[in-house]
Amino acid sequence: MNMKTTINNGALAGIALAAVALAPATAETLHHDAEAIRRAHGAIKQEASVAQADPTRPVYHFVPEACWMNDPNGCFFAGGWFHVFYQLNPYGNEWGHMHWGHGRSRDNVTWECLPVAVWPDTAKGEHHCYSGSAVRDADGNWQLWYTSVTGAGEDFKVPAKFNGQVMLKPLDKDFIKWGKATDDPVKKPTLPNNMDGYGWNNYIRDPTFFKAHGRTFMLLGITGSAEVGGDVAPIYEAKDSTLTAWTYRGRMTDYAWDCPQMIPFGSKWMYVMTRDPAPQWFLGTFDPETARFTKETGGRLDGSAEFKTISFVTDDRGRHIVYAWIHPTKQAKGWNNCFALPRVLTLGDDGQPVQAPVPELAKLRGEHVGVENLTGAMVLDLKGDTLEIQAVFENAVKGNSGLKVRRSDDGSRVLEIRVTPGGVDVFGTHLEARPEGEKKAISVHVFLDKSIIEVFVNGGRQTVARVMYPPAEDLGVEAFSAGTAAVDVWRMKSIW
Repeated sequence: MNMKTTINNGALAGIALAAVALAPATAETLHHDAEAIRRAHGAIKQEASVAQADPTRPVYHFVPEACWMNDPNGCFFAGGWFHVFYQLNPYGNEWGHMHWGHGRSRDNVTWECLPVAVWPDTAKGEHHCYSGSAVRDADGNWQLWYTSVTGAGEDFKVPAKFNGQVMLKPLDKDFIKWGKATDDPVKKPTLPNNMDGYGWNNYIRDPTFFKAHGRTFMLLGITGSAEVGGDVAPIYEAKDSTLTAWTYRGRMTDYAWDCPQMIPFGSKWMYVMTRDPAPQWFLGTFDPETARFTKETGGRLDGSAEFKTISFVTDDRGRHIVYAWIHPTKQAKGWNNCFALPRVLTLGDDGQPVQAPVPELAKLRGEHVGVENLTGAMVLDLKGDTLEIQAVFENAVKGNSGLKVRRSDDGSRVLEIRVTPGGVDVFGTHLEARPEGEKKAISVHVFLDKSIIEVFVNGGRQTVARVMYPPAEDLGVEAFSAGTAAVDVWRMKSIW
């Protein structure tokens, strides 16, 4: 969910813990609106030809068939498939009418767009299905949860009313069709916002789930004010195996905002939440007895303000794979925004996050040009606006090295990625990086995809995702080095 508001309720202190049992849903009671999904699908199809004709639309980043997308939601891995859900407006190229789109992939490279999974029950007064997450109950059954919202028109002049959190369960083994555990998410959400006797001024949203010491927790995003003790992160604990009864445990932290995530790394947890300009991460410990997170260190997850909210899955190899929203694609026609490339998230020896593009992306490599022992400058033979570039600059302490991408034929226009002793500058965005090893090298891994560029420095110790709009005819690549460089360039194939 990507909007701002303020809470004006009374103080948070002294709230009594409360347990609420919710009526369990069965397949017979799950609510599915096939007509709403059909209408949404038809609206998307009407824009698809416009979107596919736009020369700025990425060809190997995940995008819906058409229309607006934002936050990744409820991503999970099951049966050999990576499932990604996301905020989707099927009725336009701007924010509004929030549904959940759905895609799946075997390898995080080629994707299949699936029918809309989550829809607002407009006849009941629900206008939006805001962000949320996926969770498995004790029997291994998957659930989706979202925040039900009334109001919040496209111009945000209509006040938003946050009704509560709503559970969905799959109606088929392939997770294509989903049913809500309530037929009235406005008046009967699965988890009402005032269930613990505190109304939160209706502004509590973006449920996410994590398991610690055999216990299941639901963490929510909230925008706080001084009256409620600042930016609080409400946390609940499941009291039954089907996740239909929850106890309010207080606030997990004193810093919160949109789309929280809790990612496990052994005895440590990485808490990620998005607050302008980009996702922030905090590494620390979580105590299930107090339901409190203690921060040890933190920072920004990406160097760009255009890299937004995240979701993640843990696959069958134990890899944490992060999906993120890139915004804004201001010149898009028939579509708007896309996902960043899936990133494998690990911790470095220094406790800092390392994000590397999934290695499976190498499947998309086509025509190749490579140069070794480059000193000085060279315009490479391979041109394009859908390229992968790997470059290693030795003796980076000398500075005056790097790449010029989307270069005009005469060299008068370029987007420059400059390597310096203090880091890498991606046409205005500075990433701190140190030369590594005996050869004092800095590596740069670049993905160009029409209007999107992603850069990974030193194996993903620093990253940046940017939106760009150079002239369409500027397709050249130049490498330059004050030391010695090795450069490889591949043309990338479409995933569609």
